[in-house]
Amino acid sequence: MALRRAGLLVSLALVTACGPGAAAQPYYHEDPLPYYLYVPEDRSELNPPPLFVGLLGQGGSALDCFDLWQSLAEDRDLALICPELIGGADLQGSVDAQRDLGTVLTDVYAQQTFQPRFFLAGFGDAGRFAMDYALQFPQVVSGVAVTAVDELPDPSTTVSQIPFLLALGEEDRERKAAVDSGAEAWRQLGLVIRVVSISGDDRRPSLDFARLAAELASQTSR
Repeated sequence: MALRRAGLLVSLALVTACGPGAAAQPYYHEDPLPYYLYVPEDRSELNPPPLFVGLLGQGGSALDCFDLWQSLAEDRDLALICPELIGGADLQGSVDAQRDLGTVLTDVYAQQTFQPRFFLAGFGDAGRFAMDYALQFPQVVSGVAVTAVDELPDPSTTVSQIPFLLALGEEDRERKAAVDSGAEAWRQLGLVIRVVSISGDDRRPSLDFARLAAELASQTSR
């Protein structure tokens, strides 16, 4: 694990030192694990910003995540954190990734003042990870937006107060039946879940999904 972390730190440092990631370098942190953090300038302890947690999993790096959402977070006065979860290549069901996320959130909340509940957004395996995390820790999650998720976890009334958004690429017909069926099972329990069609085929996180997630995050913070 130590060698993997060291290798990742070197890789991220090289990426941020040159190329498109150079602009994000001031937002990069190494401890307790690599992550990017944007905090709105106009903030106060009396009116703390909501925290948006972006996770791309196998769909991209923490830098890709930051590039996707930073401008949207700035427009909506959201704080944004994009951690590099090293707990496993496949985030779904990863206890190590869950531990890593908890570690970095504990560290960030100790240094900054945010709204107590945070928003989760994820792509692919990170999307399923975000849903599972909300089911396990509903008291700290304000909302969830995911895309390119193969199947939904079993529903639970523990998340009855949390809105979920599932974005499905209009060309992604393979996932449609499973997503629609899973969403209906959630609705039968009275849960708030919405399936939205977006352009594309879900092969990569899209700007359409990023905008929908940022919009929902902004709404849940009101």
